[in-house]
Amino acid sequence: MKKLFAILTVLCLFCSAVAFAESPAVTLRNGAAFGMNMNDVIATETSSFYEVDHERTHGPVSFTELEYEHITENGIPADLKYLFVADELVALRISYDMEDAGVSYAAVKDQLVKEYGESAELDLSTLGNGIYAVDDDGRTEGRTEAWINGNMMIVLELDRDDIEVTFVNLDAGFIR
Repeated sequence: MKKLFAILTVLCLFCSAVAFAESPAVTLRNGAAFGMNMNDVIATETSSFYEVDHERTHGPVSFTELEYEHITENGIPADLKYLFVADELVALRISYDMEDAGVSYAAVKDQLVKEYGESAELDLSTLGNGIYAVDDDGRTEGRTEAWINGNMMIVLELDRDDIEVTFVNLDAGFIR
């Protein structure tokens, strides 16, 4: 129960960190925002252990990934991938291993519903090439739901043993 409460707290912090107040900029984890370059995102992170990789997708886009593995927030393990196109942050993917994190798909969905309202079916036409930020082969294989909040789509996917929450900038040039 403590782990479930902690994961909900962490997810709430991720989600509530998204600011739409006076500024049109979407703020993600620790002050990272869509459009920032990699060095600026690295400066926002609390962990100095990261990898940079180039992900070739099966589609028309490739990403430079800034990956933080085994991040622990309030005792909850997660992996983070910041995705960049042309050195511009376009997406953030948070992956929870259900067994390691001790959290369920339903618990994560409930928190997203509290923050953003009811989900909708993932509309690939709205997401466009953003589907490659969600999955490198452009297909979702598990249970998938989505929310649109301004210029951001949030995709929740149950992919085998992982729960993935991906925040995608719908205004990014690679989408179309």
